[in-house]
Amino acid sequence: MLRYANWRLALIYALIFIATLAGITLLIRITNCQVARSCMEQGIWFIALLGLAATVAVTLYVTAARTIELEKLGEMARRVAGGDYSARILPRSTGEAAELTRAVNDMADSLRNELRRYSDANQQLAIVLQNTADGVLITDELGRVLLMNPAASRMLTYDERKAVGRSFAEVVRRHQIIDLWQVCRNEGREAVAAVEFDRNLFIQAFVTPFEEKGTRGFLVILQDLTQVRFLQTVRRDFISNISHELRTPLASLRAIIETLQDGALQETELAVRFLNRADGEIDTMTQMVEELLELARIESGEVPLQMAETNVRELVQIPFERLQSQADRRGVILSLDVPDDLPHVLADAERMHRVVSNLLHNAIKFTDAGGSVRVAAYAEGEAPVDVTILVHDNGVGIADEDIDRIFERFYKSDRARTRGMGGTGLGLAIARHLVEAHGGRILVSSKEGKGTTFYFTIPTVSAVGSSDVIVDSTL
Repeated sequence: MLRYANWRLALIYALIFIATLAGITLLIRITNCQVARSCMEQGIWFIALLGLAATVAVTLYVTAARTIELEKLGEMARRVAGGDYSARILPRSTGEAAELTRAVNDMADSLRNELRRYSDANQQLAIVLQNTADGVLITDELGRVLLMNPAASRMLTYDERKAVGRSFAEVVRRHQIIDLWQVCRNEGREAVAAVEFDRNLFIQAFVTPFEEKGTRGFLVILQDLTQVRFLQTVRRDFISNISHELRTPLASLRAIIETLQDGALQETELAVRFLNRADGEIDTMTQMVEELLELARIESGEVPLQMAETNVRELVQIPFERLQSQADRRGVILSLDVPDDLPHVLADAERMHRVVSNLLHNAIKFTDAGGSVRVAAYAEGEAPVDVTILVHDNGVGIADEDIDRIFERFYKSDRARTRGMGGTGLGLAIARHLVEAHGGRILVSSKEGKGTTFYFTIPTVSAVGSSDVIVDSTL
């Protein structure tokens, strides 16, 4: 307790007291007042009033100084409470007031540092939530949404700013996820389920209970597995398709061998016919294997491209003339529309012939007798960046549900329709990879029963910045 005593103040009061006593003693010794009682009383009152006035003056001074410091402390506390964590007071005295001032300053420093650390951690968490690919929601025990990040907003097509405070069921609007949340709440354990929103969105949902400061809540994680599911579907279909494509020629070969073993080998004409058929089936499987190997090399980047400045008409006319006889046999009319003044492109002519041939072959194959197939090329703008080549037919068309998958390996939109028409189902996949290797894009538009149009682009020489020099490139 003594460490908080103000010795200077005590000394001042002691001096006032001593001065008062000295004054009274001096007054008593004055000759004129020793006999006159009234004079002595007046003197004593005078000296006492002087001592009292000095005491009051010292008290007011000390009180005023302390009041000013307390007011400054109060003002600083209000500034800190208002968010100004830089507010400070310089102690102007010593003792307990100065210690209190320093303690308040230290408290403000500590509070600022803690809030800074909390703000940094909160900002890092906000960055993670804002940029994570997984959807995140937090709800309370009653099912009110407390937090929702942008990924969850995109998946659920619900504004994250409007979601806070709304019911979980209103925001999610999927009974499978709502039921999952109910299971987690009732059983107090993590619940997991896969939910298919539509054809373009497949979600795996996790609902986990947590408790903080006696308050129970639920963390909901939504993982978009659409691409993973798509790849699994492609892999499954690839295995199924290649098995189907190999099964047919293998079954045919087995039938031929068994027929020959049963005696057909003795009949020369019949044996020759069966052997020719076997040779055709072997050619089909050989073509399939070669195209698979080529596609694998293209996808792995092991196919060299001989890039050179090339006339667009040359890219189109050679495969056009090559397939003219096939179109004539099917009764399909071919037409070519390629202006002579198109800018030259940078391309591997042989590879581009393969692309045009694949597209043109499919167009002829799926167009009935009397139909037409048109091959055209054009470039837009005064200084075109790309030349667009298109193959249009008025054949059977492609169903809407198949449009997104026709460039997959072995994918065929209608097996019943393509039966007996040949083909491995790899042509469009190879065409897509070759076009993309040239820096272009390949697109398709179709209406079932009306026809199909395939477009692909090739960069012009001026856009690439090349000349007549041959460029060695690799897919």
